[in-house]
Amino acid sequence: MFEQLFYKTILSYKAQPKKRKHQQLMSLATIYISILQLSLLLVLCVVLIKATRSSFLRFYEIYTPIFYIVLVWIVLYLFNSLYFNGKRMLQIKNKAIKESTKPTDVWKLWAIPIILFLLSFILFKAA
Repeated sequence: MFEQLFYKTILSYKAQPKKRKHQQLMSLATIYISILQLSLLLVLCVVLIKATRSSFLRFYEIYTPIFYIVLVWIVLYLFNSLYFNGKRMLQIKNKAIKESTKPTDVWKLWAIPIILFLLSFILFKAA
């Protein structure tokens, strides 16, 4: 799933009128996938913390969760930049060509993580 979204992100940014170099496209797609994975992980963490009634997300200790979120994003970014590189990128590209993947609007791609962040905030405030 993330591989398809990675290549779809590259195609979407490539279809825009502003021309970008391949390295910029790769870094934008890596940032997008990292933020998407972070938002999914954040929703999962909020659900698990609420289900176990943990006191991990108290407002007087707000720096601890922020530190963990930033740390996880850095680890995800490094993992994705190493994972979607070289031979793996060629495999993804060949698979997408076989399936004739079409570009999507960039705002639709970025709406997914934004909605997930909003969902995690709503779940955090609920109950």
